[in-house]
Amino acid sequence: MYTYSQMYDVVVTGGGISGAMAAVAAAREGCKTLLIERNGALGGMGTLGLVQPITTWGIKGKYVLGGTGKQLLKKLASRSSDASTPMTLYGPTCDSEYLKIELERLCLDNGVSILYYGWVRDVVKDETGRILKLITLTKQGDLEIQGKTFVDATGDGDLCALCGVPFEDLASTTGQQGMTMMMIVSGINFDACLPLANMNEIYNKYAVNGRSVCYFPHPRKGSAYFNMTEVYGMSGLLASDLTKATLQCRKQAWDILNVFKKFLPGFENAYIEQTAPVIGVRETRRMKGVYILNEEDVKTGRNFEDRIARASCPVDVHFRNDGNAVYYTLDKSYSIPYRALLTNEVPNLIVCGRCISTDQAAHSSVRRMAPGFATGEAAGVAASMAARTKDARTISVPQLQEKLKRLGAILDVDN
Repeated sequence: MYTYSQMYDVVVTGGGISGAMAAVAAAREGCKTLLIERNGALGGMGTLGLVQPITTWGIKGKYVLGGTGKQLLKKLASRSSDASTPMTLYGPTCDSEYLKIELERLCLDNGVSILYYGWVRDVVKDETGRILKLITLTKQGDLEIQGKTFVDATGDGDLCALCGVPFEDLASTTGQQGMTMMMIVSGINFDACLPLANMNEIYNKYAVNGRSVCYFPHPRKGSAYFNMTEVYGMSGLLASDLTKATLQCRKQAWDILNVFKKFLPGFENAYIEQTAPVIGVRETRRMKGVYILNEEDVKTGRNFEDRIARASCPVDVHFRNDGNAVYYTLDKSYSIPYRALLTNEVPNLIVCGRCISTDQAAHSSVRRMAPGFATGEAAGVAASMAARTKDARTISVPQLQEKLKRLGAILDVDN
């Protein structure tokens, strides 16, 4: 067993969009911060998952999400026309490699320590339930990582599960939503492509699965992100299922390419530039926190007193084991309460990203990356405050809200 460096004020597990934002926010508040990521890049689904564009930053002509995430994406677009499309209310489409380096720059420039290739496998707690240290599996063996406050940004709620926090996992019932492997297809002649309706009319005769044509032009000319593979009835928590899903989706990707090349104008010279290194898992554990954000909250645009972010993403429950899917857009934005980031069981643990406390319908909206930027930043600022008070549940929410507003967060909006 090795002890990794010194005591950290804030330890963030998971280096996806939400985790990176949490680490940056905590470090900006003066905390000694460590960000642990199991892969070799930051950005999670936005980079390793090739999930683009990063959509739905506002509604009815108004932004409802701001903060460091919005600033970062505007800066990325200014780097190069190949880096990202412009930041808009809908959201930009980013090149994954540019996004990786931009996130690393942001973390390192703000003093975040990054540990790649580490997988948290256990926790050590005291008699009150506080986390004292994480046991992290690495090539050299187990590392003991000590901290004052911890953030679960793993997406799967891994740290929550290790701490005994209750969660909902629908894999054995109607099922978690389908998994998708994104891919980049290049060599496309967009000028020769048919309108979408005509493309679907042709493609659906030879469809590989239940999905229709769905792709988004890449910032580079002649390339696009394809969101068309999907498998159902598998759990994102089982290595065997993740393996099956990866194998099946990669085969689907090549089958989809072959249909496009053979039957759709503009794709005669198309090729797969890359399939995503990490399969896209939409849903696994949803922790049961101090408050469970629900579908009614989302539909009615509820405005919580302890709000730390807003969102307006559609309710988008993909096909499940029973074959049913749900999709509808919202009439107004809703707020995300700080209590949905907190557990009842662990005083020095904060959650952000897609595993916060929600029901399935609310999850299908808040799981998107745009809200993830905001919940991550809120979690990081709150973690910095909790490192001093020793309990994330007792920090001053008004003070947290003021700090977030100074960072550009949008907490109040006229719906």
